[in-house]
Amino acid sequence: MYFDKRFTKLGLSAAAALMLLSAQANAQAKDEIRVTIQRTTTALPIVVAQEKGLFAKHNVAAKYTISQVQISDSIATLGRQFDIAMGTQPALIAAAGQGLPVVVVTGAALDTTKVPTSDIVASKESGITSIKQLEGKTVGTLTLTGNIHFALLDGLQKQGVDFKRIRWVSGTVPQLPDLLKAGRVDAIEEIEPFATSAVAAGGVSLGNPFRSIGDRAFVGILLAQREWADANKDRILAFSAALEEAVKWIEGNREEAKTILSSYTGLKGPILDRVPIPEFHFSTTAEDLKKEQGKDVATWIDILKRTSDFPPVKKEALLPAWAR
Repeated sequence: MYFDKRFTKLGLSAAAALMLLSAQANAQAKDEIRVTIQRTTTALPIVVAQEKGLFAKHNVAAKYTISQVQISDSIATLGRQFDIAMGTQPALIAAAGQGLPVVVVTGAALDTTKVPTSDIVASKESGITSIKQLEGKTVGTLTLTGNIHFALLDGLQKQGVDFKRIRWVSGTVPQLPDLLKAGRVDAIEEIEPFATSAVAAGGVSLGNPFRSIGDRAFVGILLAQREWADANKDRILAFSAALEEAVKWIEGNREEAKTILSSYTGLKGPILDRVPIPEFHFSTTAEDLKKEQGKDVATWIDILKRTSDFPPVKKEALLPAWAR
């Protein structure tokens, strides 16, 4: 149902050969850590760390570039244009399943009960009040390979819903509320602040999909090519330490942090005011990476095993050698 169609969308088949061929040439560590980010709130600590000199403070030469491709396609640039890229667990597992040597090197944004980042919103006209009623309905999704989508599939399966009977319609973040309002879909998977706006416009909240995983779930992680990650333990941990300090700066400087967020996302006005800055966790020791991401990737391996046709992968294949 999922594997063949979804992997063509990931754009990883050609990338697999390119990355494997370039692995040897990129094994030697470079002086500068080249990072690619998305225009999202989850990238904020990286931007802050660069602009506030926190990378330099931790003796890390790092520079970010805003990605021009989707987050899943950024994986193909690792070991070539970039050393570290933002990613999601399904994209990581999909890449590993195709033989791409990619690992998680630190955490990133969290979805928590304190600061939720997404919601499933139904139209009032649909009469839907819980995700159990989505079977046989039409649901708008940001992407069929994202962690919001698979978190919802996990929750649906746990409640006995046959999610194969759901019709999926893909749309962009701002498009989905319009599709809901126009009656083209019965419900949508949406991120904040657009989820809250959809509810305020008359939608019905069905709950945060990440609560099927727990009260605290990683919604973003940072990825690197395995050989590069294995050879750059100290640089990666220093990079993560700079990001942890950036998080503390953000907590103490919320207004300026929102200004920085606007500078690279383009968010302005009421949407910028409403957008929540998520909680974050970056691993600054090998032990923490093994604990945090070892548990997290195991959770997602299980979710994808139950809800998709992705090739099976082992947890150890998704972590650097020094964190297994």
